[in-house]
Amino acid sequence: MLSRVFSLRWSLLALTVGLMCGTSEFAAAQQSPPISEIIGGHRHTPIDIDARPIIEKYRVPLVHPRRLLLDRLGNILVADWEAGTVVKVDAEGKSSIVVDGLIEPAGLAHDAMGNLYVSQHSEGMTKSGSVVRISPEGEKSVFAAGFSGPTALAFGPMGDLFVANIQDATISRVTPNGDTSTFVSEIPSPGALAFDKAGFLYAASSTDGIVFRINPMGDVGLLARGLQVPSDLCFDNKGYLIVSNYGGTELTYIDAKGNTRMFAAVPKGTIGHAFDALGNLVLVNWDQQYLMKVTTHLAVPCPHCEQKIPVRLRRKSTKKPEKKTAPVI
Repeated sequence: MLSRVFSLRWSLLALTVGLMCGTSEFAAAQQSPPISEIIGGHRHTPIDIDARPIIEKYRVPLVHPRRLLLDRLGNILVADWEAGTVVKVDAEGKSSIVVDGLIEPAGLAHDAMGNLYVSQHSEGMTKSGSVVRISPEGEKSVFAAGFSGPTALAFGPMGDLFVANIQDATISRVTPNGDTSTFVSEIPSPGALAFDKAGFLYAASSTDGIVFRINPMGDVGLLARGLQVPSDLCFDNKGYLIVSNYGGTELTYIDAKGNTRMFAAVPKGTIGHAFDALGNLVLVNWDQQYLMKVTTHLAVPCPHCEQKIPVRLRRKSTKKPEKKTAPVI
């Protein structure tokens, strides 16, 4: 079903691009683009189309999906907490089991070699949690153990793996050879982690509704508060920090100064999110047990060359202009 919908949309968009790209009337109406954006004498700058986003739920059997991750090939990986599995969903919407037999898989991360790391929450029992490593060939091994409710994972810029321990209010650091130490403590119920490009670590307290910013030396600062059970952190393609609020119905944008605003309205029960290479939003919902994709960006083949043209689906504003009234004299 998902592939048929995209095929239809793709054909319509390709036809639209074919009519627009390279025509003299269209080009004449625009400002001259940089030479790097002209290939074969026609434009490859983004084209905006007045259309609603394509919203699709994948037909994937999930019990309680906790988190998701996109791999280098664009596959979506979902940690299904209650099923004890990690499910892979490809571009056509077909699903398969990457690994099973896990105890409450919660955190997902990839290293530079393509290995997948999964944290086992293990009912939050003290020192009973672990991190499992799955090689690209599918071989499973225990990478590190002795955690208390490991709920989120994130790789730092130096290759160390950071683990959020929701039960003992700590974040652990694990070196590539598996040596474990406490990086920071006194982070109440850390449920999500993310690194920015500068090497700062961001951690969300699910109980206190706070996002902390931690520098490479381990100094902790409060970035934002007032969130509703923040359950996931992710930077979008433009570098903005976006937060899932499991206790609310929105994704929250946080700027560098800690100011917050709504990024998008989402269904109640949304617990995790990610962005694909084009900037499209992918969501998992714990309460309603589904995986959903919101497509606002496409890349369609150019009918004149082998390049692809970015297309953005954007609804035009329907807000009516305010009526002007004559001043009272």
